[in-house]
Amino acid sequence: MSGRRSPSARSPGSRATVVRFPGSGPEESRRQERAPGGGWPRGGLRPALWAAAVLLVAVLGAALWQSGRTVRVERTAIRMDTAVRVVVYARGREADAAADAAMELLDRLEALWHPGRADSDVARVSAAAGMEPVAVAPETLELAQIALQVAKASGGAFDPTIGPLSAAWGFGEGGRVPDAAELEAARALVDWRGLHVDPAAGTLFLARPGMRLDFGAVAKGYAARLVRDELERAGARAALVQLGGSIALLGERPGGGPWRIAVQHPRDPQRYIATLSLDGGFADTAGDYQREFEVDGVRYHHILDPQTGFPAAGMASVTVVAPRGELADAYATAAFVLGMEEGYRFLVEHGVEGLLVSADGVVRMTPGMAERAQLAPGEG
Repeated sequence: MSGRRSPSARSPGSRATVVRFPGSGPEESRRQERAPGGGWPRGGLRPALWAAAVLLVAVLGAALWQSGRTVRVERTAIRMDTAVRVVVYARGREADAAADAAMELLDRLEALWHPGRADSDVARVSAAAGMEPVAVAPETLELAQIALQVAKASGGAFDPTIGPLSAAWGFGEGGRVPDAAELEAARALVDWRGLHVDPAAGTLFLARPGMRLDFGAVAKGYAARLVRDELERAGARAALVQLGGSIALLGERPGGGPWRIAVQHPRDPQRYIATLSLDGGFADTAGDYQREFEVDGVRYHHILDPQTGFPAAGMASVTVVAPRGELADAYATAAFVLGMEEGYRFLVEHGVEGLLVSADGVVRMTPGMAERAQLAPGEG
């Protein structure tokens, strides 16, 4: 992998705080030096503590409901192998219709992108690797273009052709540690420059046999944006869309004030490490705790470094706020792989806000994120 920058001195304007969570320190860092990747699920952000936020939104929604002006409708499901939550505020029957439209769109996107469906765009492109271009849906074409842009910008830290490595680690089947020969063979097939997009023909082509697409680190953020846009077209006044760690917010929070989004503590699922105040937009978290397995006392997580073939070391989670959901999703993964110094610099250079948590318990925020985020009591 070429183009990877080396860490340098701390950038000005940052804010760093030591977070003393259980298990942090040198031993925990060693246990994460190898860890699997790929696949769909990636959670991490919770709408203001899930329970607390649900209560808050429910109370506000009830008041609006009683006013006869706005109705709150919520849908929950499993799509793209992750938990989905859609909360819609709209007039009367428009709320139900908008929520139904959102779920129908998610069904269609899952059919296009799920790597486990033989008829999906992703599976068909992978099956034709090294042989011929494959016609895909407009959404898949745009997704591939976005993925390539982030891959180039990150020097390959984010790579949509990481599928062979994802398969080698077998995380979809419970996880396994590949031997050195298998790992090297898979790593040799990972190269974003081998993914060719032809916008005029509407096709994707993988240059070498054995290459495989894996949009797991960008698809949910993109889907969250498309669903948010669909809800707006359907008449929603406000909405919250969550696909795992990807969150999209529409309009102002019912009752006024910013939306409050809690970032899960990377070492305790019952706690949060910070709360973000957002006036709409998109947020995403990449964490080492959503998909993992353990072998001989070593924990392996799912965010793979395309350069080494192993799970990325050094970080516990990265949360990004960006103007588009797919950018929040992909940039969070790229920054996680790049590590604290390079990841921080990458986010600043690309004009997005980030909250980075290292494996040894250091929290660092970009200047804009420091204005939005409040660390949980006892974390600073």
